[in-house]
Amino acid sequence: MLVLVLAVVVLRGFVDGDAWAGGDGRDAWAWTLVALAVPAWALDALDGYVARRTGSVTDRGARLDSGVDGLLVLVLSVAVVPLAPWALVGGLLLPVFLAVQVVRPAWRRPLPPRPWRRIAGGTTTGTLVIGMAPVWPEVLVQVAVALAVVLVTWSFTVDVRWLERQVVGA
Repeated sequence: MLVLVLAVVVLRGFVDGDAWAGGDGRDAWAWTLVALAVPAWALDALDGYVARRTGSVTDRGARLDSGVDGLLVLVLSVAVVPLAPWALVGGLLLPVFLAVQVVRPAWRRPLPPRPWRRIAGGTTTGTLVIGMAPVWPEVLVQVAVALAVVLVTWSFTVDVRWLERQVVGA
């Protein structure tokens, strides 16, 4: 629910012009986003932990979690576009990956658990959340977001290479 509310606030910011405004208009919008995004990010970290601890992990739950995580990153990357347009690259990785699965069945294989995937996703989400706070110099947000996008792109690249190697090895 938080991600959907966050998406509405981001959309309103672009429609009303707050996303592009300077000063107090943008600051109020950005702080609203931070107030919604921090709990969403925290719950994202908590849900998988709770599922693993309680033995309630399912493939369906993992897919749902991954989809919501991807939507959160997409919404946050759109929110950061006025400061760092390249954030959208990181936000579009999962939707593009899912779209390619339609025409490339090899990409539908389950991926083995990898700690770097969680690290890359969490770091990207956290960078976008923290970067929205209007207390950072613009150049710092731009560099941090660029590094996060490189990290998550690397993670996707590793997974795609693994999936493609499974086809060659099959």
